[in-house]
Amino acid sequence: MTTKLCSILVFVLLAGGSSPAQLTVSLGQANLHAGKTGLGIDGITGSPNLLLKYFFTPQLAGQVIAGFELDSRGGSAPLGQTKVTGTTIRGGISILYHLSQMQVSPYVGGEGIFQTKKSAGFFVTEPDPENSITVSGVLGAEYFMNEKFSLGIKHSLGVDVQLSRDVPAEQTDAKFSTSTVVTGRFYFN
Repeated sequence: MTTKLCSILVFVLLAGGSSPAQLTVSLGQANLHAGKTGLGIDGITGSPNLLLKYFFTPQLAGQVIAGFELDSRGGSAPLGQTKVTGTTIRGGISILYHLSQMQVSPYVGGEGIFQTKKSAGFFVTEPDPENSITVSGVLGAEYFMNEKFSLGIKHSLGVDVQLSRDVPAEQTDAKFSTSTVVTGRFYFN
């Protein structure tokens, strides 16, 4: 599916051909400006994140990322065990630089996300949450259907640092991390 989304994005970027201005005039402009604020989601197929994007200038934007997931197991805990409801909480920020202000607006940037995850299940000793920090470079694009709505694709490439915990005992590990998500946003102004 990711390959199809990337192919569609490349096609849309190339559709302007030798006259990108003609694409902007015929389909409308993104109208990126300082103070433009949008609310959206990413990761539509999985556990989505809520996004709040704010443009500092017509090209530079900051974004706050928040996500939550709940996993509740059915049944009662056996004697001597504790039932634990699984939770995942994510929070982070991005700085994004839009390379153009046209209807298809590619961007580059960086983001950092902190995540804490508690596994669901039945345990004799309740495990500590798994905490991680992901720092990534970001490459993406937004397609502005009009000034208020956009669809996009975002690819992140970075490092995921899994922090140590006591129960069960784990050491800090670092892993190479990539992700590709579809985004959707509504802009207020």
